[in-house]
Amino acid sequence: MSQQLLTSPSEDQFARPTRRYGLISADGHLNEPDDVWTRRLEQKYLDRAPRIARFSEGDAWVVEGVEAPLPFGWRTCAGKRPDQMQDWVRFEDISPGNYDPAARLRDLDLDRTDAEVLFPGTPVIAVTGMRDPDFHHALVRAYNDWVSEFCSYAPDRLGGTVLLPNRGVDEAVAEVKRTATMPGFVAFLLKCYPHGNTVVGEQDDPLWAAIEESGMPVTIHVSLSDALPSKQSAASLPGTGHFYDAPRRMLELIFSGVLDRFPGLQFVLTEVDCGWVPYFVRQADDNYLRHAQSDLRSAGVDRPPSEYIREHFSFTFITDSFGLESRHAIGVDRMMWSSDYPHITSDWPFSWRTINAAFENVPLEEKRMILSENAERLFRFPAK
Repeated sequence: MSQQLLTSPSEDQFARPTRRYGLISADGHLNEPDDVWTRRLEQKYLDRAPRIARFSEGDAWVVEGVEAPLPFGWRTCAGKRPDQMQDWVRFEDISPGNYDPAARLRDLDLDRTDAEVLFPGTPVIAVTGMRDPDFHHALVRAYNDWVSEFCSYAPDRLGGTVLLPNRGVDEAVAEVKRTATMPGFVAFLLKCYPHGNTVVGEQDDPLWAAIEESGMPVTIHVSLSDALPSKQSAASLPGTGHFYDAPRRMLELIFSGVLDRFPGLQFVLTEVDCGWVPYFVRQADDNYLRHAQSDLRSAGVDRPPSEYIREHFSFTFITDSFGLESRHAIGVDRMMWSSDYPHITSDWPFSWRTINAAFENVPLEEKRMILSENAERLFRFPAK
């Protein structure tokens, strides 16, 4: 376990299980076992349930509506030698920490990580794009039930994210209210706006009201999408464009008035890094002032984007030297480290080696904020 902090607990901490956090990963991932849906769906959906199938190359998820099988090797290969990394693997060959909570704690201990916020694996990308509303909602409920069970094993260390459904606002609100009191959750995961596409609208307001009431933050992992998975382009390099969608979402939420109507909302833009944030904020403010006499005023946005971003958005990074150098322009209290375990980008089980090198010139107080205190405060660890 990482070195314990010597800070005094706040009043509300006396009412909760006490744990000292030295390192919290704000973005780790699960790789779901084959029975997540087959054990939990109603009988009428079992034949359509996502499932792991065997192929000559290895195992992969087969999901209704997705043309090609979805292998998961790149998402499970942390800690392996480069010559052992490949996309097609057998499920029984991946670490049990991908899908078993007891094993996950052992993996956290190996990395000296005290807690982590958990995001979905491969098949949930396809669940987001499902067009059949009833089937989509059944899949989402089953997945959230499984995550709650997983994180309830050790809520002081495992924080789940509630997958928000996106085939109807009423159903999304119902799922927020159903899961807000379930054990193990620390945040909501928005993959697509609840009315069914990636353009925010006022019809989504009941969802924002329910989330604001819950007190939990909203996470957007990399980007929003309402499409089924497609084959990775050979011309792209995964991970390098993870921040492309984030600036758009911030402006969209600001200029749609969502943050004025629901000032208690907090958003965490996950796995997008943060070195780009100061440049974007400066450009957004500059253009806001240049258009001060345009329809921005009639839209009711009377403050520059920088103020909204500073108050409502946090960012997670794996390795980002530019972000650390620019931490005061970003806001030290708005940055959170993540391991991305067990994905290919993770430094597990040697995360501290990378951290110590990257944070060499960061004062201890600021280092603690980025590595644990911001996540503990925002996600309210330990989970309920």
